[in-house]
Amino acid sequence: MLLLREFKVSGHSMEPVIKNQQRVLVSKIPYLFSKPKAKEIVAFNYQGKILIKRIAEISSDKYSVKGDNSKDSLDSRSFGSISESDILGKVIYIF
Repeated sequence: MLLLREFKVSGHSMEPVIKNQQRVLVSKIPYLFSKPKAKEIVAFNYQGKILIKRIAEISSDKYSVKGDNSKDSLDSRSFGSISESDILGKVIYIF
């Protein structure tokens, strides 16, 4: 289990908070002590890809995730909720 990972964002789904080609630092550490919370931005696995989205809603240990740019986002509106085991970590830094 990697505690810190860096990713380069490809796409516009999280604009204006995270822009296309920006990098993010993702940490598993916050979720060693507590569960993910609504409004946090997370990285997660989806069909072999790593996506970055905001947790919109939590229901029965399922997480609904959405992009901030709802007009250009592949998110839970398309593929449904994700489980906690899909979440790689919380976005803790954007650069």
